[in-house]
Amino acid sequence: MRIDPFGFALEGFDAIGRFRDKDASGLAIDTKTTLPDGTKVDGLNGLRDYLLTTRRDAFVQQFNKKLLGYALGRSVQLSDEPLLAEMQTVLKQNDYKLVPLVETIVRSSQFREIRGRDRAPDE
Repeated sequence: MRIDPFGFALEGFDAIGRFRDKDASGLAIDTKTTLPDGTKVDGLNGLRDYLLTTRRDAFVQQFNKKLLGYALGRSVQLSDEPLLAEMQTVLKQNDYKLVPLVETIVRSSQFREIRGRDRAPDE
């Protein structure tokens, strides 16, 4: 059985996101954990620092994929890779602000054009 170390870092929150420092039996919650790469983190602040420093590019790349997929209403495809690279660059150039990222998506051909629009519908 494999245990998710990221879950331990977030153990200070209950099932609906309320902060807690004790479990249901009154014991103190331990949010210290070791991540798969060996990095030790303690709670949400430690996880945030880890994601902002050590894993920033990977986190931003995954965020971009999810945001693009949501905006397009479909899964991200191989043909979307150039747009994803542009999104990554736009974020870095604009101090990771969201507005330029959304503008990049909205101005993209993937967002503005409907794929297969020129095809005749199947009858």
